[in-house]
Amino acid sequence: MLFEDNIIFLIVKVLITFAGTIGMMISTTDFRFAKRKFLSVAILGVYTLYVILSSYAIIYFLDYEYFLRVFIITISCPAVFLLHNISDEPLPRLVFTRATHILVSLYIAATITLLNTALHGTELSDILMRLLVYLLIILLDFHFVRRIYLDFISTIQKGWGILSLIPCSLILLAVTIAFYPEHYTKRPSSIMLIYLLGAVIIILYCAIGGYLSMQYHRLSAEENREILELQIQNIRREAADMEAMAEQTKIIRHDTRHILSTIASLAENGDMQEILDFIKTTEKFSDIPEPLHYCDDPVLDATLSSYLKSAKEAGISLEASLSIPDVLPVDSAELAICFANALDNAIKTCEKLPESKRKMIVKCICQPKLMFEIAHPYQGKIIFDKNNLPKSTESSLKISVRSVTAFCEKHNAIYAFTAENGWFQITVAL
Repeated sequence: MLFEDNIIFLIVKVLITFAGTIGMMISTTDFRFAKRKFLSVAILGVYTLYVILSSYAIIYFLDYEYFLRVFIITISCPAVFLLHNISDEPLPRLVFTRATHILVSLYIAATITLLNTALHGTELSDILMRLLVYLLIILLDFHFVRRIYLDFISTIQKGWGILSLIPCSLILLAVTIAFYPEHYTKRPSSIMLIYLLGAVIIILYCAIGGYLSMQYHRLSAEENREILELQIQNIRREAADMEAMAEQTKIIRHDTRHILSTIASLAENGDMQEILDFIKTTEKFSDIPEPLHYCDDPVLDATLSSYLKSAKEAGISLEASLSIPDVLPVDSAELAICFANALDNAIKTCEKLPESKRKMIVKCICQPKLMFEIAHPYQGKIIFDKNNLPKSTESSLKISVRSVTAFCEKHNAIYAFTAENGWFQITVAL
């Protein structure tokens, strides 16, 4: 039963379905920038008003079945682009995930309509069932799916364009079967086709899930390999430093024997003033350089020590101010990789500059949250895309941008790339 004569009920049903679908979308959307939240709520409020008025106009001047045939254009498409503008999710990935939510919502709405019709329910029973089902789905998404979902999709950066065509095509096919030439409740054969299509959809999404899982594990393995390579590089650098220090200690020990022999000879002659003067001239030989430490975590400390030492060896003027907490908010190996890629890009960029212009500024604070900045001068022009990410043919910058953005998206961190007055800067706040 559609209750097509009760336009108020139809609008309430549309509003509940719309709110439930938007709720499903928002429950798995990462609104990264807090300053946009008020604006996002205001935009959603205006859009909700548009949905009510446009739906009422279409149903009143045309009919409810016509509305069901065009709601993809009048409601769903604007909602997807609206979420794209108030979130920082790439459009292809957003289209795939939001179209999937719309597809799920279509089957929820259709199933409730069929169930209410089979039970000879009323308008009130239809509304209550919709409210209950959508509320349960939203709670399930928010409490159980959100964290796993965001971690999963943030790791995979490619392939969403092709994948987004699948739910879009399935939506068009489902709408065609359900509402052409008339509503599916009036055609029992269409009901069977809708749920056969549902079975195909489940099979397709199982295949997509397998593909994404394979991609996720491949990227995780690549990330683990990068962590191991970083640890190996740090071990090699530390071994080289220890070898150099051992050699220096051997020289000092050799010199010390000669110094002591000389002091013994002077002592035999009883010339105390000569001994004191000799000791002052030889104090510098006993100075053993102390290794620099930036934090208590061994992986991150080794990474920072290694790259900052490389910067000094490359003739780069270094301005470092690092305050790193004892307990890191994220895994130290992942943070070390983020630092390593950003510092490596800065060093390689500075090495291309004249020695007088080579400079790096590295700052890190731990209160109120862990935030670090890495800035350095550059030559040429850096172009940014619509997501404010720098585009470059330089492999070091491309790797740095990819590493920082993947790290920040995985850990819900704020990040920014800027290029002003000849200085390029990376800022990350966890």
